[in-house]
Amino acid sequence: RLVLVNEYIYYYLVLIFASTIIYNEWLVYSLYASKWPTLYCGNEKFCKTILLVADPQILGEERENVLTRWDSDRYLFNTYGRALQHVKPDNVIFMGDLIDEGSLADQKTFERYLHRFSKIFFLKSTIPLASKNVIFIPGDNDIGGDEEIVIREKVDRFHLYFGSPGVIENEKIEFIMVNQLIDSMPTNINPTNRTNTMKIMFSHIPLTTKWTKFTDRVINEFKSEFIFSAHDHSSFNFISDIKKRKHTYIQRLERNSFDEMSSAQWRFGQQSSNSVCEIIVPTCSYRMGSKNVGYGVLTIDTFRHSVTYTILWLPPRFTCLYVYLYVIMLCIIFYFLHLITRNSKTIIYRVM
Repeated sequence: RLVLVNEYIYYYLVLIFASTIIYNEWLVYSLYASKWPTLYCGNEKFCKTILLVADPQILGEERENVLTRWDSDRYLFNTYGRALQHVKPDNVIFMGDLIDEGSLADQKTFERYLHRFSKIFFLKSTIPLASKNVIFIPGDNDIGGDEEIVIREKVDRFHLYFGSPGVIENEKIEFIMVNQLIDSMPTNINPTNRTNTMKIMFSHIPLTTKWTKFTDRVINEFKSEFIFSAHDHSSFNFISDIKKRKHTYIQRLERNSFDEMSSAQWRFGQQSSNSVCEIIVPTCSYRMGSKNVGYGVLTIDTFRHSVTYTILWLPPRFTCLYVYLYVIMLCIIFYFLHLITRNSKTIIYRVM
């Protein structure tokens, strides 16, 4: 049967554009989530699962327009919701750089950012946002640091609105939050060795990539064998000799092909008394200049004294935005061809 293009051109254009929207805004997220690794620990009685959210950096009003802020917020909302469903974590740890312009914002602007942040990540609307299962670490974009002076008022404001304790005990696991930006570490409330309690340290700034006096202090004080950090926007595994203060092993934790995303898991056993393992978690925001973005998942097995680190890789948003551009250009071309040929019946499609 022969059908004239001109008669159905508007239907074709609407169908093409609608299909693109459905794929870019819904299907692509579900497609990637279907490839995420299955989380397994063994006996659930001895297991804890932690979702790690690194450098979400919701965009600020000073440098970004309404459209880019909305798109970035929506991306984080869509991906975080699916990560929560997939992991069903016992705890969620936000590892700093929560708000891109947090340290620069005045009080009213900061409160608007806080409202956006709580909506994106399904958090309670009352302050502090922290709870028994949700933990926050400040980053340099939140309180200053790196190339910006840290002011006490910014640190106090962060703890007022986000508020998390420095040490969290959970059966045979101890979470220790340290802050190299202000050389701050909590009091060691449980000075036991590694055999009795798994001590896992969390820091926004990586501690062993550039060994400092602060690194010496926190490692010698808490004797943590595992450190999880953020800030660098990409994922690495560093194993270091504590006495020599240098790396003995470096591994870049990369995303390979789409089909291999389900194998993005690494298991680490008990470290020797002279070693510490630091894992850097990638950013979950597509606006941070990194092609590979994702959420980290930490599965702790206290029976085997081991941890499994998983990365939930996320779809490349810029690719989807480029697809929009190509589809719009294609639709414009088709529309102009329609205008040129609308009085002609020579251009036809054969419908099989």
